[in-house]
Amino acid sequence: MLNAKFLFGLALFIPLFGLAMPADAQKRDVNAIRAECFRQANAAAASAGVGAAAGNTADRNAMGYSAYRACAQKNGIRP
Repeated sequence: MLNAKFLFGLALFIPLFGLAMPADAQKRDVNAIRAECFRQANAAAASAGVGAAAGNTADRNAMGYSAYRACAQKNGIRP
């Protein structure tokens, strides 16, 4: 059985360890990150070119999806 003083000290230490972490690592605004990634994806899709041909639609979708995934991975969120 563990010593009661050790358990009490451990119970006090764990919250202090959480306070020592940087604020960015504690909580991020995931919705804002996703919105920025969608904005970047839309910009990448728009840069693919304007046209009504069927081939351009697939290219725009692929570019937008790639840009969104790259942004999500860079920011450490699930795409």
